[in-house]
Amino acid sequence: MNSPRMASLLIPLVCISLLSTHCQCSPGVTNSTEETTSQSEMSKEASQEAPKEQVSLPEESNSTTEQITETQEPPIEAEQDAAPPETGNEPIKEQVTQDTAPPQRKVIRGRFESGSPVRQCGDLVTWNAPDGLLLRAPMNLCGDDIAALAATIKKNLDAIEAKGGRALVMLIQGINLPPSWLTRCKTWKLQDGRFSGDICLPWDTNYQKDLKTALTTHLAPVINGHKAVAGVYFTITTMTNGAELHFRADRSTFPYPGDKIFHQSYFDIMKLYQDTFDAPILFEAGHCLWSRTQVDCDLPLALYRYSRDTFGHNNTGIALWNCAERFWAGTGAGTETFGVKKLIEEASKDGVSIGCQTVGNFTAQPCRFSDPDVGNYGASVQGTPSQCQTDDPNFNPAQACIDTMKWFAGKQSQAQQTVNVKGTWLENWTKEYSKAGVYNTSNACKQEIDAFAYTP
Repeated sequence: MNSPRMASLLIPLVCISLLSTHCQCSPGVTNSTEETTSQSEMSKEASQEAPKEQVSLPEESNSTTEQITETQEPPIEAEQDAAPPETGNEPIKEQVTQDTAPPQRKVIRGRFESGSPVRQCGDLVTWNAPDGLLLRAPMNLCGDDIAALAATIKKNLDAIEAKGGRALVMLIQGINLPPSWLTRCKTWKLQDGRFSGDICLPWDTNYQKDLKTALTTHLAPVINGHKAVAGVYFTITTMTNGAELHFRADRSTFPYPGDKIFHQSYFDIMKLYQDTFDAPILFEAGHCLWSRTQVDCDLPLALYRYSRDTFGHNNTGIALWNCAERFWAGTGAGTETFGVKKLIEEASKDGVSIGCQTVGNFTAQPCRFSDPDVGNYGASVQGTPSQCQTDDPNFNPAQACIDTMKWFAGKQSQAQQTVNVKGTWLENWTKEYSKAGVYNTSNACKQEIDAFAYTP
């Protein structure tokens, strides 16, 4: 007998799974990525949605450039097997049916805080945003002790719930894998400045086994059904910083198995996340993969369509962790970001959950939103793009906030040529919610941020 979720799938899967039978800114980026068709809808949801070793990290930063390691202070085809046996505890997600008229989407809303990840095994993170936070932890936070990692996640979720908040949960992969995993899988050494270390190849059978065991045996019991969980992020090893979709590597030096196998590994891991957790599964989607001369913009769109068509609109979400209109303004100077324009617009048209983690904080870094096609919110210090000239007469945190939030909400764009996005949730930096932050010093900015508030 298939699980409730598997039984509901009426769309043939194009993917094949290696998982199903196994046991369980610019150059010198500082806080975010700096420069980096549409086919007919195959399914609609039913009118009723089913229930559904210690690290060193920065004080506050956007995950876009956080490196998570033990030694360095960061800035951050095989045939398809049978479905896994039913245990009676599988998460129940919405059914995918052939209804002609889609129901009202159930989307993630909220003003979440993107601050520091969990730094040490057992630690609690603090936050001040109105609705909750992005709860991030590297997969190797507690070394090989995944049970301790799960206990740390639960401890934080309980604290968030007690404070009346909600969380978006992310388990950071990339070079942040438990040591024993790396001894069992085929590895490759990623070398991208601050992000350098061994990763497991994502199609490796042993890696997929270890990930499945970690998620299903340890993490699902503490995440599924928890009242504080709003969504869970999909991550995979081939992410430069373990969190965002970009993979800044030279494909000619990577043991690339071809598009079919490489893409399939993403579908397999997405299926694992969807089958394991009862919350919507999200992924950062503001970038294409590989270097600027070898970009793969087909995979992000294919991953989105696979998740949407297989698991439903309400269980699928994307986020832009380089959230600033300038990345899609004009004719597109950066292929790594501009290439996902189709994905963003298709997801917006579909009405799924879409999140914004701003490329910088408005309070001290409005210059990171400046662009000739968008607006002038201040100039950066020469040679340090993430640092703004506070004595610049154009230095304007409030206006950068107002314009960006209106653009992301789909209310008003500044550029004539831009991406049409309809966002639903925010991941603002910690600095915005400080006493001197723009959220507390500009009523107009606060109003635009509050438009994304969570309402129970």
